[in-house]
Amino acid sequence: MNRRLPTASKALLYVAQVAVVAAIAYNVLHLRSYDLRVPFEYQGDSMVILMYIKGMLLNGWTFIIPQLSAPFELNAAAFPIMTNADWLIMKAISLFTSEPGLVLNGFWLLTLALSAASSTLALRLLGLGRVYAFAAGILYAFLPFALLRNVAHVNLVYYLVPLLALLAVHIAGGLANQNDKLIRRVAYAACIAQGFDYVYYSFFAVLLFAFAGVVGYVGTRSRRVLAVAATAMALVIGATSINLSPSLYSWYSAGKPPEMNYKKPAEAEIYGAKIRRMIVPNPHNPVRFLAQWARRDQASAFPNENENTMARLGLAASAGFVLLLLVSLRVLRLPNDESGAMLASLAPLSLFTLLFVTAGGAGAVFNLFFFSDIRAYNRFSVFLAFFALAGLGFVLRAWPRGRLGKRIAYPCVAVFVVLGLYDQLLDCNLPERAVADTNQYRADRDIAAHLQALYPAGASILQLPLTGFPPGYLQDRMLSYDHLRPFLWSGENMRWSWPSFSQRHRAWQDRLAGTAPPAMVDAAVYSNFDAILVDRYAYKDDARQLVSALEAAGAVRKFDHSRYVVLDLGAAGDRLLAKVGAPEFARQRAQWLNPAIRVAWGPGFYDAETSAEGVHFRWSSRRSSLTLVNESPLTKKLRVDFDVASQAAGTVQVESGTRRWHIDSRSDPSHASLELSIPPAAQHTLSFQGEVARVVAPGDPRELYFNVENFGYAELVEEAPDKAVVADTRGRQQ
Repeated sequence: MNRRLPTASKALLYVAQVAVVAAIAYNVLHLRSYDLRVPFEYQGDSMVILMYIKGMLLNGWTFIIPQLSAPFELNAAAFPIMTNADWLIMKAISLFTSEPGLVLNGFWLLTLALSAASSTLALRLLGLGRVYAFAAGILYAFLPFALLRNVAHVNLVYYLVPLLALLAVHIAGGLANQNDKLIRRVAYAACIAQGFDYVYYSFFAVLLFAFAGVVGYVGTRSRRVLAVAATAMALVIGATSINLSPSLYSWYSAGKPPEMNYKKPAEAEIYGAKIRRMIVPNPHNPVRFLAQWARRDQASAFPNENENTMARLGLAASAGFVLLLLVSLRVLRLPNDESGAMLASLAPLSLFTLLFVTAGGAGAVFNLFFFSDIRAYNRFSVFLAFFALAGLGFVLRAWPRGRLGKRIAYPCVAVFVVLGLYDQLLDCNLPERAVADTNQYRADRDIAAHLQALYPAGASILQLPLTGFPPGYLQDRMLSYDHLRPFLWSGENMRWSWPSFSQRHRAWQDRLAGTAPPAMVDAAVYSNFDAILVDRYAYKDDARQLVSALEAAGAVRKFDHSRYVVLDLGAAGDRLLAKVGAPEFARQRAQWLNPAIRVAWGPGFYDAETSAEGVHFRWSSRRSSLTLVNESPLTKKLRVDFDVASQAAGTVQVESGTRRWHIDSRSDPSHASLELSIPPAAQHTLSFQGEVARVVAPGDPRELYFNVENFGYAELVEEAPDKAVVADTRGRQQ
């Protein structure tokens, strides 16, 4: 090939493209009337991204957020969503604004332009002309994937994907492109940058380079092809390892967060891509046949429709996708020229991508035998979209013959591109959310301002109900990440108890959850909280019963809102200090903030639940375990208490070292009380095995055999050689 990288004089192509992207976004998103401080999709996962951005604005970077997870701090690096390349761009944007929403929106809008430019650059380097590369770049920037995910999954922006795909095509083609050195330099830089971004695309890029290396080697028998593929893989893996090192170090030093094992191999089947969904048009397409197709698809109510519906390719990429499948099946003959050679490289890469990401494909097999952290394989449709647009371009390049053919082809392509772009833009539903999101944003800012006025010097706020992170905790009208709302718009001197993410925080929260409202007020005071914020939306009675109980225990209602109630703990703290005295107060505070015993629920136990009667319990599979960790320098003698229940009568065996207990289990809970001794800085594991029938629970995929209720412990304090008393450690656990 004799196509060369555009020189600086041709940079106007990219300037013009950025201008077109900006104009389209301005009109489609109705930016003329939109307040960009309001996040485009102000709910769901975008709240988590806003949490990181707010942490960066307050503290300089995203790893540690001391304003969250009170009475401790949030080690945000423990959640392996590290996207340091994206954070760096956001950091640059934050130099001009301190508004989290503006940083988020500005970054996402910028990535639309970056995706257009990178895909255009990649297509030009592959040998396509300026006009098609320009148009395809616009189409790629506004894929339905980008518009449907928008800021809610901003970690899935794909501006580096075209350059990764470019290198894969170059490797599969045997490095035959005349721009070999330039392609490798640009793509190697993208490999490093991708390693410092979201791990999903890094994972698939490594697989793609490995497959491309095989294809290129089979075609050329050149070891250089394998060397380039190996280099690309090493760059991605090396950068990814560095990028994830804060997470890995956190897991090593503080333990893996308690709810990080929520992904299952079967989810690769659930969240895999579907060919049907990738090629379906938008139901509002102006072409009648296309609209009818889409509406018929909707009316058919196909099963397992989830985020995989966001992998729609659009008309242009769908056409390219079908053409590449025809090439793979040898239905479409390849021209004996550069276009044919390029299609011969694109077709196997597209087929590999399809076979790996589709529901029931190789991705599910991979998850079954290796690991299930990568589960939403539909997200790799952006690689397929690039291959498809490139394939369509080379088919169009080879098709029109002679001057007349080109005269006919160009208008047809132009109409098709415009229709394809219109079809893709129909998937943008953000303007429909604008009013609701703006109203919610203003309401949340007002709440944060009220709280800041109540506590101008700052305060530590206990947030109820108690929930964990990252799995969803839908409670009545309260959504999973709603506890983040006040934090997002408050100052750096306010501290919040959500999220419960570390083992240390979860052990503290579990103890707190096991206390009744009167004792919870004391526990909150000992844990150094100044106030309790109750989200009424999480309670069917608008939390009236809970608030009354907290007030009866000494908390003072200081702010009442249709959604939130703020209860001040100042008076309760003063009374508690006067009641127990300073030494005992200090001892109890130390015990709450630095407990000697920590409980870590292990494999086999499911997440904590609360019954309608307020009983805290955890379901167990047939075999399960939990660990009691003694973090003190002294030997601890404990009495462990819990109840066991099962749907059918049977026995639950509990084993600890050489000791073994058999507990009768039935529908009515059976109580168990065990005495244990744990040496200093050591841990003690309790292993459970249920000799009971599995619970019949239609629609619930979990393996449920028995549940453990009201798990707690009490420390046995030696008073004399022949006598012992129980010290109340408030060790109740969920």
